[in-house]
Amino acid sequence: MKDKVLAFLKSTFSEADGSASASRVLAGSTVLSTLLWITYLVILNHVLPDLGGAAMFITAGFSGYGVNKVARAFGKEDDKR
Repeated sequence: MKDKVLAFLKSTFSEADGSASASRVLAGSTVLSTLLWITYLVILNHVLPDLGGAAMFITAGFSGYGVNKVARAFGKEDDKR
């Protein structure tokens, strides 16, 4: 089971060719830190906070992924390695 989970995580944070993807790691760590932040606030205050700031934070974290995909779509064929 552990090997399957690790293989899934490796494929999730890799490009189609198997190379590591920093933008996917950035997006994943942004989501994880946002979830931990919201959980901490709920434990501290015992109410669900306004999630507008969390939505903006996640959007900013995924902007690197979006820029990476746009650059690959419009880049030269040599840049797609």
